[in-house]
Amino acid sequence: MFRPVEKIVAVVICGLIALTTTGAPAAATTRDLLERASDLSGLPVRRVVPQQTLGGRQYDSAVLRAGYQEYPRSLRNVDAALYALLGLTPRSLQAQLASAAQQSRAWYDPTARRLLLRRAPMAQRARLVNELVRALVDQSFNLRRMTGLRVRDRDRALAAKAIVDGTAALASGITASPVHGTPLERFLQLESGLDTGKALAKELRYLGGSRAAASALRSFPQTTEQLLHIDKFLERERALVVRLPTRIGDWKLSASETFGELDVRSLLLAFGIPNAVATAAGWGGGRIGLYVSRAGETTAALSLEWDTVEDAAQWRDAVPPYVAAAFPGATARDCPPLDHCWSSSSTVASEVLGTTSVFASGAGAESIATALFPGK
Repeated sequence: MFRPVEKIVAVVICGLIALTTTGAPAAATTRDLLERASDLSGLPVRRVVPQQTLGGRQYDSAVLRAGYQEYPRSLRNVDAALYALLGLTPRSLQAQLASAAQQSRAWYDPTARRLLLRRAPMAQRARLVNELVRALVDQSFNLRRMTGLRVRDRDRALAAKAIVDGTAALASGITASPVHGTPLERFLQLESGLDTGKALAKELRYLGGSRAAASALRSFPQTTEQLLHIDKFLERERALVVRLPTRIGDWKLSASETFGELDVRSLLLAFGIPNAVATAAGWGGGRIGLYVSRAGETTAALSLEWDTVEDAAQWRDAVPPYVAAAFPGATARDCPPLDHCWSSSSTVASEVLGTTSVFASGAGAESIATALFPGK
């Protein structure tokens, strides 16, 4: 049986590389397809793209190894704990990494700057073009600058990867696979941001041609809010700063990371919450943290800043149906001064005050949520 963190990284990697293609396996040479990728994307060919054909197991290992390097074990462990506390627990932890990775037949590795090909079955033409466009983006804009970004800023990393993958998909005609599976799997598939990156690339190209589209590759969207809203991108509107205290009583902040508009949207959509997109659109800034007690208990605290009081109220309305879907059997109870608390196998607490909201889940949810609103 694979561990939860392996389930997560498998879905992340395969969500990014398992895309829908049509047509027969590619028969043209890589050089011919590189010129085709250039024509479709408007990006110049600056040098030949080295390629390496590998057997199935070697190919799977190379792709997964690259994913593990960008998404280190320490971060996977943190995310596994946070996802579970958000109710994103998969129905089965038996991750079939090998079979999932086999959905990919071609992948451009920006670290090694080479195109990896699976020997059999062969990659289809659209898939090869897609990866060669990513190679052309790298040649012009240096994708190595994304290295380590996921560790430093989750939201910014999601935005950067989405615009690169979306640019390639717009040129190749690749589409994202339908969202399916457990809430965790749906969440991670939505997080890949392929469709949103593709939409921004298309809008920019419509407004200003290849030069405008290139602006998003030269300077990536800084947040997923900028990725999702072209006006926010053009204005380069920054996220509101959200900080979490390093200690709350006996609870110590073990780790924290940014939590963007795409995260909020994906979380609500994963559980089928009505008006998820509209609710997430009011996002102004966010951070999620993992608190650990001296006894080793864990609590997740999600602090969000909203653009307006009305936006915050819309989030407040979305929380009860989200809790009902994510924590089946949770019982609501009064817990002043907080808005809502629920008891199940764990404790869940929520509060909105002005344009600030806090959602906490875990053994210390009620005390941590209360402490984050010292004025109440």
